[in-house]
Amino acid sequence: MRETEIQTRLMYAFHRFGKINMIPKTGISKMEFFALQVIEEHQRKTELPGIYVSDLAQSLKIASSQTSRMLKNLEERNLIGRDVDGRDRRNTCVFLTEEGRKTCLETQDYVKSYMNRVFQSMGEERIEELIRLCNELADIMEREAEN
Repeated sequence: MRETEIQTRLMYAFHRFGKINMIPKTGISKMEFFALQVIEEHQRKTELPGIYVSDLAQSLKIASSQTSRMLKNLEERNLIGRDVDGRDRRNTCVFLTEEGRKTCLETQDYVKSYMNRVFQSMGEERIEELIRLCNELADIMEREAEN
């Protein structure tokens, strides 16, 4: 098999992962779910009331403008709230509302259940081999990207 065909098939397989909709019918996108998770984890680990919008954007590796649009949508659906930092009014802190916390936890439970079914279907041995191969591929890709 030619190298370009293998490369194309590999990139297509990776692309398929990104297209899979494993989020239940909660009305939130994958990126919104990731944002809710980051906010929830930050609140739980730091015991702070929320996370700065700039820190959230950095954690999600998306532009501030994209983060702002997403947060506006989440706020309109009462999943997050915002507070202006009293020490520096240029900073805004976002936090989960009770509805946001509930949606985040329900979605986490659904994703865990979904992944358990996937792992059962594939088998533990094959999953372990897949993890090993993915890590090996990532190591090689990182080394090549440095060259």
